[in-house]
Amino acid sequence: MIYCENCHAPIEEDSAKCPYCGALNAVGGEKQYMEQLYDIKKDVEELSAAPVREYRREIGKTGRVIRVTVLVTAVLTAFVGLLLFLGRKWTDHEPTVEEARAQMQWEKENFPKLDALYAEGDYDAVVAYVFENQGEPYYSIANWAHADFIDVYTRYQYCKEDLALAASQGYDGEKAGDCIIDALFLIQDRPYDSYTEAEEMLIAAYQEEVKEQIGTVFGISEEALIRFYGACCVKDEYGVYLDYQTAKKKVKEFVKEHIETE
Repeated sequence: MIYCENCHAPIEEDSAKCPYCGALNAVGGEKQYMEQLYDIKKDVEELSAAPVREYRREIGKTGRVIRVTVLVTAVLTAFVGLLLFLGRKWTDHEPTVEEARAQMQWEKENFPKLDALYAEGDYDAVVAYVFENQGEPYYSIANWAHADFIDVYTRYQYCKEDLALAASQGYDGEKAGDCIIDALFLIQDRPYDSYTEAEEMLIAAYQEEVKEQIGTVFGISEEALIRFYGACCVKDEYGVYLDYQTAKKKVKEFVKEHIETE
């Protein structure tokens, strides 16, 4: 486990982004850069291997072909250099082209399976598939189209399960605090994530359901929860965001003062 540099929440080292605030995890995100590096290398190889007559057919003149080729190669070389620099800066390990190719192959084999489960609306099966495959050497769903939505759905399920247990079996201060923290991260604004219109509607429904359950189980009104959410946000040079450590501290105090625990 490591800590998110943005909201300071504990996250898996291999995560491409923080599940709490959505910030990029440099180590986990490096795989995406290496995939782009592989794509660029492949494009350059194909460009070098293409017959001259193909250039003439598409562009028209040999001189223009040379100029365009040189320009494209220079741009690609600069971009490759940037990716390599970032890779060296973020981690001591530099994935090879073969590793990047294996990563792409994993996505090619597994993303269609995730797409099929998603199309059926079986989000629980998607979550189960994700957890089952996290130990795979080249696992990553950061590039999957619905990864952001599944992150939110997973947190929604955590909230539901914890609130159901709290309602049926009772709760202590720690369990109550964990429930509220999960709820705060579920209802947070996510300006950098992109969802389909249908996903946005589902997320709004999840948020309303959890806010209602928080009120039922802990006696916290929706208005109070929203105000408390604002109190747990911090502002710095990157903007306003929900900070995990701040939320954890304030939730502990809030539970102690306002919620009756066993």
